[in-house]
Amino acid sequence: MLEFDDCKSVMSRIKKVYKFKKIKELANFLGVSPSVLSSRIQRNTMPADIILKCVMETGANPQWLCTGEGEPNIDGIKTEKKSIELSSEALEKLERIAALKSSGAITDDEYQLLKGSIFKAS
Repeated sequence: MLEFDDCKSVMSRIKKVYKFKKIKELANFLGVSPSVLSSRIQRNTMPADIILKCVMETGANPQWLCTGEGEPNIDGIKTEKKSIELSSEALEKLERIAALKSSGAITDDEYQLLKGSIFKAS
């Protein structure tokens, strides 16, 4: 199931897609008053109708719009693709700490710390 980010963050990403700086610009574009959008943000009401409109008009990635995860898939936002080469030893270490995290033996913070040390060592 898709976990939504807060409405303010979602609206911020929608503004980026349409290249607006202010919520007033987005409101004018959508044909609503700025207070309507401000109220939605204040109540943290997910703007599903606006997300759907944005996806259909721009081709933006709905997962990115809703959560901030993944690639935006829009021309206005450039993202840098990175590749990582891991040695067999580093990959084994990563698999072991992933197994520890899955079993609950280490916390997410500990996992991130250990994972970071592997990538720095590579």
